[in-house]
Amino acid sequence: MKENKKWRYSPAIREILWVKAMYPSIILEHKVYPQHLGESFLKVYSKIRSDRVAAKKAGNKIVDATLKLSLNGLSGNLQSPFSWCYDPKAVLTIRINGQLMLLMLAEAFNEAGARIIQSNTDGVFIKYKKSLEPKILEICKNWEKRTKLGLEADYFEAFFQYAINDYIGVKKGYSETKNPDLIKKKGMFIDKVSLGKGMAPMIIPEALNRYFVDNIPVEKTLSECKDILKFCTYQKVNKKFQVLYGGQPVRHINRYYMSTNGKELTKKDPEDTSGRKPTALCAGSVVTIYNTFDDIPIEKRNINYTYYRKEIYKIINALESKQLTLF
Repeated sequence: MKENKKWRYSPAIREILWVKAMYPSIILEHKVYPQHLGESFLKVYSKIRSDRVAAKKAGNKIVDATLKLSLNGLSGNLQSPFSWCYDPKAVLTIRINGQLMLLMLAEAFNEAGARIIQSNTDGVFIKYKKSLEPKILEICKNWEKRTKLGLEADYFEAFFQYAINDYIGVKKGYSETKNPDLIKKKGMFIDKVSLGKGMAPMIIPEALNRYFVDNIPVEKTLSECKDILKFCTYQKVNKKFQVLYGGQPVRHINRYYMSTNGKELTKKDPEDTSGRKPTALCAGSVVTIYNTFDDIPIEKRNINYTYYRKEIYKIINALESKQLTLF
């Protein structure tokens, strides 16, 4: 369910996201491990976490990210019958207790007068009056003692949420430093291509981030961008379909951008005899296939800026129409 919300910072309000290495902490603090591997498993797992903490402190992002994946991936491996870590009881122990612990924390925050904005598998995002801070900190201290888990806090100047896993968080200090590391991006707002995550047109999240975080007009971002790849996406079509570009067969994987002088990119099932029209792979615009790099200036590519502007403003309008009022 979508929950379109937007918050701006107020000196009288504290906005905080409590973030924990929830599952790794439960595994180590409460000694949950695959029974067939024995308790020695925890020594190896603990070493991985220690190495990750050291890498994070040293600023080694590659090692940090790699070891984080190793730590957090255990939960999925515990439930996979194809994994050497498979142990259904262990994974249920971790997940059920983890969620109950978070619910206990959220309940205490709520009873203290804080507003619960969102909660996910490893954190609770709350909004509270500054006068409540001593009580909030006391709740956290008691929770840590009872659960044996640690809490970390991030304070935000602004937070823009389109859905539970689609948001931009502007951490405290960004206004003064403009440090990009203080911008937390999730889902549709990620403006860097990630391996294994597909490739949406990066110009869309880039324009959204600049608009919400730095108040830069969408039109300025679009007009100043000279990198055609930021306007590109790609589509991989199942081989049971035939892919057509302007009615002519093309390969099943294509990179393309939305243009004003391109052709329709469609797919159809060769075995479908109903006579129905092929399905458009890009509703709302014809496209230009860009499978091979070239040196054509971006001004001569006939980019359909109207399409990109429309997609960007769909998200902006959804967020701005749901402005959250303060207490």
